[in-house]
Amino acid sequence: MHLYLQHLLTDLEAAILARWQECPPHYFQMGHLAERWLTPPEGYDGPPAGYAIDDPEAYPPLPDWMLGDDDEDDDDGAVADDPVADDKPYSAADLEFDKTIAEMEQWRDEAPPQRQDMFYHFGFEPEQFPPAEQLTDAELDTLTTLLCRLWAAYNFTAVVPDNAPGRVVYPLLLQRMGEPTFVFTRGNLGVEFCGYEPEHCPFGQEWCRCRDDEDYSLLL
Repeated sequence: MHLYLQHLLTDLEAAILARWQECPPHYFQMGHLAERWLTPPEGYDGPPAGYAIDDPEAYPPLPDWMLGDDDEDDDDGAVADDPVADDKPYSAADLEFDKTIAEMEQWRDEAPPQRQDMFYHFGFEPEQFPPAEQLTDAELDTLTTLLCRLWAAYNFTAVVPDNAPGRVVYPLLLQRMGEPTFVFTRGNLGVEFCGYEPEHCPFGQEWCRCRDDEDYSLLL
């Protein structure tokens, strides 16, 4: 099992790096690390050429109507009928915003049965992950950390207690990874496991945070 686990951990690290090189996590792109699993992986040397969302060269040439050419006047001397004639030229930032909105609409409209699960998106099979009962606490902690980093690489935030051990978190991650989901490239999806009912907290009474949260305790 030890040798198999080492291979699995290596495959997870490779998957994390590959995703970062293809499409860096949203929060990392935005310049603020909102997750504790967003440290760039070893070997990461930046996004692919032209990827940066604030890089105008990352986008194809814009059509003429988007350029807002104020020199094109009609016969009366007025600006020609143009969707953006009275605005600034359509920029790379505008295009990025439009892509973000389009992705949000796709997430809203795409029916769950059409979606693949996390295993599919991550490039793994459920059978590759051994049951928690076959692993030591140290092995589970390491595996759980890498899984959370893989989630973050694909813009998923696993909302779990900071100090909860892998033996508690690992099974919850695997269960969620088997459900249909949508992968954002221009956004992040927080995944919560607790319904903020301490007596039913999946992390158990020892690790439950909701009973310590005054905002939620008022609702119980």
